[in-house]
Amino acid sequence: MIMKNIKYILMTVVAALFVTSCDWFVLDNMESYDAKVSGKFVDAETGALVPSEVYSSQTGVFKIYELGWDSEAAQTWYIKNNGTYCNNLVWAGDYRMETNDANYYPFSQEFKLKKGNNEVDFAVKPFVRFLNQEFSYDVAAKKIKATCTVQVTDPAQTNTLKEVRLCCYTDCHVGTSFNNCKNDAEAVASNVQFDADGKATVTVYIDTQDSANATEFKYERVHYVRLAALATGNANSASRYNFTQTYSIALDGSAAVEYDRW
Repeated sequence: MIMKNIKYILMTVVAALFVTSCDWFVLDNMESYDAKVSGKFVDAETGALVPSEVYSSQTGVFKIYELGWDSEAAQTWYIKNNGTYCNNLVWAGDYRMETNDANYYPFSQEFKLKKGNNEVDFAVKPFVRFLNQEFSYDVAAKKIKATCTVQVTDPAQTNTLKEVRLCCYTDCHVGTSFNNCKNDAEAVASNVQFDADGKATVTVYIDTQDSANATEFKYERVHYVRLAALATGNANSASRYNFTQTYSIALDGSAAVEYDRW
């Protein structure tokens, strides 16, 4: 009788394991990402792209929240240097973009993603906008020259144009984080005075013969440049820079070319 009970128990356990094990071989039926999204950060007033600094935790990210959950968790998405972004691993659904610490005034926007390809742009207000910029190389003086007109978008909130800086680096990710010429005194204009419209025209230089720039100009090659401007005051207490687009420049007097292979 005892042996029969043991056999019965063993058969029951084996049967239970067999039924359970069937589930072990069932593939996860959780759907994978079904949407892609790309877009631009543009100046709400001019429509121009608002460039960023992709490898900087300061300006190269923004926060996204998927709506409809009991608890919202922030996703960190990245912005390319030229002010565009792309994310190919998302689900269709309702979202909110909310950023309070970037190189534009605090901004929030809800949007919907459908399955497949989506395009979502964000029209923001940068702290500083560049109305124009010109980069050139003076062969005789052996200097890179940059001239620009910058505008503080809200002088009541950012009343100090702390600096306008010419950055130069060996690849396209040039910016305040990647700048081999940050010790060149001619490359920065400090405490720039602007007019009643918040505008100022600035010219800055990089001296290729200056020992402070030896790392950048040690070898003959193409160089990458862009301008950075910092406006501070009641807003932008975290000192986030605004940027021009990136340009490549050769030291032969040829025209600078905007870099577009992002």
